[in-house]
Amino acid sequence: MFFMKRRNIKDKIPIPLRNKYILTIIVFAMWMTFFGKQSLLTHIKLSLQLNEMHNEMERYREGIEKIEAERAEMEEDIEKYVREKYFMSKENEDVFVIRRK
Repeated sequence: MFFMKRRNIKDKIPIPLRNKYILTIIVFAMWMTFFGKQSLLTHIKLSLQLNEMHNEMERYREGIEKIEAERAEMEEDIEKYVREKYFMSKENEDVFVIRRK
């Protein structure tokens, strides 16, 4: 009786999973997909993080270019910059700043 039950359990396992090589390949594929340092999930997370860092780097580059342009403008005409930015003027002089949108 016990022998028959054991055989029924073995028959319930699909035929491809009975092959030890296929079973080893399936376990290895699952291990590489979900566990370990080189898993597929880890690669996806690192790719997303890398894309975020590239975007952040691009934002910083744009900010640096903007600041360098302002610095160059300040060095070219310091008096103009001070008058427009801080509304400084000489005695008996009015400064009007017209900003275009």
